[in-house]
Amino acid sequence: GMSMRDAGILDGDLVGVHRSREARDGQIVVARLDDAITIKRLEHRPAGVRLLPRNRAHAPIVVAADADFSIEGLYCGLLRQG
Repeated sequence: GMSMRDAGILDGDLVGVHRSREARDGQIVVARLDDAITIKRLEHRPAGVRLLPRNRAHAPIVVAADADFSIEGLYCGLLRQG
């Protein structure tokens, strides 16, 4: 989709991912939330984790404490056709 448009990641891009289960606040991560995979900017807050889009038309994802959530890796680049 277009949720990461303002970070330069567009629908159809192939992204490079460095596998890692850990990430720092502010890094762009590939995350699994329940049965979905998403790419978002990670935000740690005292109340928990949020996954932030880089497109104002999309809302942040608040990760519930009981959610099936994991960081699958760190975004490290992309390939775009065309």
